Amino acid sequence: MRLFIAVTIDAVVIARMSESIDELRERVANSAPRARVRWLSADQLHVTVRFIGEASEAQAANIATALGAALPQERFELAFRGLGVFPGRGAPRVFWAGIADGVEHLAAVESDVTKRLDTCGIAPDGRPYRPHVTLARVKDAGGLRVRGLFDGIADRASATSAVDTITLFQSRPSSDGSVYVPLHSTRLR
Repeated sequence: MRLFIAVTIDAVVIARMSESIDELRERVANSAPRARVRWLSADQLHVTVRFIGEASEAQAANIATALGAALPQERFELAFRGLGVFPGRGAPRVFWAGIADGVEHLAAVESDVTKRLDTCGIAPDGRPYRPHVTLARVKDAGGLRVRGLFDGIADRASATSAVDTITLFQSRPSSDGSVYVPLHSTRLR
């Protein structure tokens, strides 16, 4: 099974991000009709705390046990603002929505989760943690250029979302994209 740990997002934020997805989808279609982009649906929008990848059912159970006790961080708010792409240069591979406030609290959660996963034999990621919400993955840029794509919307705000739990998800492939199945939730203090 393919696993990741994430923070779910409030419905108001999801609605605003869905509006941004619709607008970006139209802009991409107009500027690069050959581009193949897989836009995420509202039920797929989240902030990844830690991607784990392939794991057995036994490993998933061990991870859920390691995540069992409440996290030491207190409940906090994430404020979402900004739209962009990875990488910053060349053909885009990922469209994202940014986080303006609460990143330091989220980084503390990620650090604690990484320590807990280490007890399960899951090594740290090795890359700096850059929290965001993935809006789309570009399968084939098909001539897509970023220049002008975000005019007037690059700094768009999407409201705030309360964080009081993290969730271990299983990502199950389907014909309509992945389905995220919650396996275990851990509360913040």
